[in-house]
Amino acid sequence: MSRSDLVRARQPLATFRLTRAVAAQWLVVAAVGFFGFAYCFGHIVAWIRGVSLEPIVIAASSPPTIFVWLLVSLGLLACVVVPHELIHGVVMARYGGSPSYGVGVSHFVVPYAYAETSGTEYTRNQLLVALLAPFVGITAIGLVAMAVFPSPLLVVPLAANAAGSIGDLWMAAVLCQYPADVRIGGLPGDAGQGFGIYGVNDDTGGRLPGAALLSRFVTGSVGTLVSVAAYALFAVMISLAFGSGDVVLGDPDAGWLLVRHDRRPDGSALLEIGDGPLLALAAVGGLAWTLVATVRRRLERE
Repeated sequence: MSRSDLVRARQPLATFRLTRAVAAQWLVVAAVGFFGFAYCFGHIVAWIRGVSLEPIVIAASSPPTIFVWLLVSLGLLACVVVPHELIHGVVMARYGGSPSYGVGVSHFVVPYAYAETSGTEYTRNQLLVALLAPFVGITAIGLVAMAVFPSPLLVVPLAANAAGSIGDLWMAAVLCQYPADVRIGGLPGDAGQGFGIYGVNDDTGGRLPGAALLSRFVTGSVGTLVSVAAYALFAVMISLAFGSGDVVLGDPDAGWLLVRHDRRPDGSALLEIGDGPLLALAAVGGLAWTLVATVRRRLERE
């Protein structure tokens, strides 16, 4: 039996479709995620250099200096996109696919570069490798480069690659809810962008035990982090636009601080992020969403 026959013989357990709503969510998470990943990689650079990351003092720069840094950052970003997609393609070719490459705009929302195959089926683990290889590979190479040359400049391409991998990580999280023996093929009827998951159906819908609860917890945690970070970024931009530059989320005197941004008289800026309180808040958000989603599902079944 060929792979195509095997996919057709099994039942469709689930489908993942890249709808306009999903594309918009990817855009928001990726935009916020860039700053989050940059902060994490900044922590690593600081650790390698033996200095403390918090608080971060950003020196005042003249417009020409900012323009130069912007051009350098865009150049580094371009250097990351090409190998990212090539790695996708190499892995897909390794598993029997014939990748094609290009650029596009998903639902007029998210501009993207892509490597894709048509008419090829994969095992769950094969597609996981294809999805995660650019994120893992480029990050690993970047961390080695940081150990040799601990420059903050490396933070930009690594954070850009990680943020650009949000869609890959999102789809990988969907696949991880199903056992390794499922197969991944095109959508039923080959309609739209996405993939179908095919396997043996049961009372759990083919999912691994506990996968639904874990998915809800992760969704709630990530959603909480993105919401807080998006609000903080918006507040900082508004404060800078009106000249104050002072934003504090939390109560430093009470021992919990989410984000603090102060504008100094010399034009420099101070940024402080409370890792512990942010992670604790994310965990609370994850638990709350798990409870709400679980209760809602049970009410819908009754």
